[in-house]
Amino acid sequence: MNGSMLKVAALTTPDGILGGHIIRGMLDAGVVLDAVFLDPTPCSAREGTIHALRTDGGLPPLALARLDGIKADFVAVEDHNSPAAVNLVRERSIDLLVNAGTPRIFSPALLAAPAMGVLSCHPGRLPDYRGSCAVEHAILENQPVANTVHLMSEGIDEGPVLEVRDIDLTGVAIYPELRVATYKQGFVLLGCCVGALQAGKRTRDDFIEQGAGNWHGPVDDMAMSDVEARVADGRYLPLHAASAA
Repeated sequence: MNGSMLKVAALTTPDGILGGHIIRGMLDAGVVLDAVFLDPTPCSAREGTIHALRTDGGLPPLALARLDGIKADFVAVEDHNSPAAVNLVRERSIDLLVNAGTPRIFSPALLAAPAMGVLSCHPGRLPDYRGSCAVEHAILENQPVANTVHLMSEGIDEGPVLEVRDIDLTGVAIYPELRVATYKQGFVLLGCCVGALQAGKRTRDDFIEQGAGNWHGPVDDMAMSDVEARVADGRYLPLHAASAA
């Protein structure tokens, strides 16, 4: 934070569904990772089922062992929130942590450990779509689906925002394709934002505090069926507009 390149580290798990993709996105953007902190919590069967239903197999996990070109130290910790993990972040003088698929709600101590904070990509426009199933709620309300890169805070999805970008729906015809596009474009956006911060092209001053927002919870099976139908039959207007362009 003193004019030299930011020290960046990632928080993930050994078998996380999205972790490898998120880290790959950073590497592709030229990010130099100092460390990858591994929380041993396994991916639950429920998480795997939800991801499979959302993507219809269109985004299988990317194993960390397949990340060519990564030179970061892989550091196993008992828990991302543990005092030992927090101390490691401080001892390594990490400027920016990146949420690469952690199972944890971060403690205040971890959020405060890196000089700049903890960066994450939320698959929804903040502050309008905080919480879960942001993609699905946007579809139900006929609003554009977006990714938001923001600093994490004690209030979930309430931290300062660096970048919001609508999803490019070119080629999307069904809901799983929309979900996969959201994920993939989020990996790219997050990687570019981390790269810009590390290179000094973006700074903490570029983050904008959020105002009042809307919180959303999980969608039930009936609403999920409506989501899928709206995308498939053209009632989701942003997709219809993209197809007509």
